[in-house]
Amino acid sequence: MEGGIDRHGRWTDTPPADAEPLPGRFVLAGLVDAHCHLSIADGPRPLPLPEARQNLRAAQQAGITLVRDMGSPGAITLQMPLAMEGAGLLPAGRFLAPPGGYFPELYEPVTADDLVQAARDQIAAGARWVKLIGDFPVLDQGVRRPDLVAPTYAIDDVRRLVEAVHAAGGRVAAHTTTAWAADLVAAGVDSIEHGDALTGDALRALAARGGAWTPTLCAVLAPAPADDPARRRRLAERRERLVHLLDEAVRHRVTVLAGTDVVGNLPREVRLLTELGLPPRSALAAASSDARRYLLTGDAAGDFTPGRPANLVTYHDDPRDDPDVLGRPAATFAAGRRLH
Repeated sequence: MEGGIDRHGRWTDTPPADAEPLPGRFVLAGLVDAHCHLSIADGPRPLPLPEARQNLRAAQQAGITLVRDMGSPGAITLQMPLAMEGAGLLPAGRFLAPPGGYFPELYEPVTADDLVQAARDQIAAGARWVKLIGDFPVLDQGVRRPDLVAPTYAIDDVRRLVEAVHAAGGRVAAHTTTAWAADLVAAGVDSIEHGDALTGDALRALAARGGAWTPTLCAVLAPAPADDPARRRRLAERRERLVHLLDEAVRHRVTVLAGTDVVGNLPREVRLLTELGLPPRSALAAASSDARRYLLTGDAAGDFTPGRPANLVTYHDDPRDDPDVLGRPAATFAAGRRLH
């Protein structure tokens, strides 16, 4: 690929004669974290707005030019500048879950009767996405049961939510870790988050209407404690299932997105995608060009179109050979501005 960036920060096929060569030998469309939580720390615990802003700046320093924040306590990410010219933040606002349906410190419950209006309010406040908690471990005498997960809303309520959000110009992402994922896909959600209990049929249906899947492998394959053999066994089974699901996703041409959630980082997520079977080019695309094309609804085709703002990252080494290279950008441009 030949080209460069003019003094206005826009891509050009013919760089100015006095242009400074960018460092690095390899270039990607600006990186994307398609599932993160800027305002949540591991635990989980909520973070104040200044720390959420700092997390966004840290992501940009790592070459990530576009972030899809998949839910924040009190919708505080809606107070941050939204994505413009293909870079920045795509926020989902608050988590939508009923009483007892999510981590209590992270959300305000929403009843089924209030679900549609709560989603409309988020879209009106600037959310590009709405984050639905589709299923979650139940409380048993005050104790969360990871082995006992239940749907949060009736499927008819989910369907009404999806219709309302689409009518308002937004899209719906659904958290799910159970076979309920197939029902959520049938209800019309746009992306499945986590989704380690998806099926081949659900992936086929998701692909048929242009949906996406964010496996968040750093989160769902987080190491088990050494003294917990049952959990280690469940993780091994989950990993084997995800190998099969990624193969199905490739076969049905589902858009796979790379997302770090709260506990991961993008180089490790890309490495896990390749370890579980995605070709290196596809894993990189899940964290760059494919993700940009999906999240920006086709506009990512303009990343290297003359006259468009530059959103790219360069590297001295080839990230196809070693995903850890993604954490060492040589130069990053976001919306035509070079980040230092």
